Amino acid sequence: MYKPMLVVMTVVFCIALTACGGSKAVAQANGTCGKQLTDLQTALNTGAMTQDEYNRSREEALKNCYHNN
Repeated sequence: MYKPMLVVMTVVFCIALTACGGSKAVAQANGTCGKQLTDLQTALNTGAMTQDEYNRSREEALKNCYHNN
């Protein structure tokens, strides 16, 4: 009786814990423009951010790159 309940509670805890991290990725201001864009692409590919978040972050990174040069 206790063993199946323990397994279910462990799975629920793990799922809840992964949700705590959130999904919002932030482009860092340091590093090169190419590195920022690569990091954004990696975040998109791994599911750390949605396509919409990627598009907005990419636009912002490109604005910053052109503004700083």
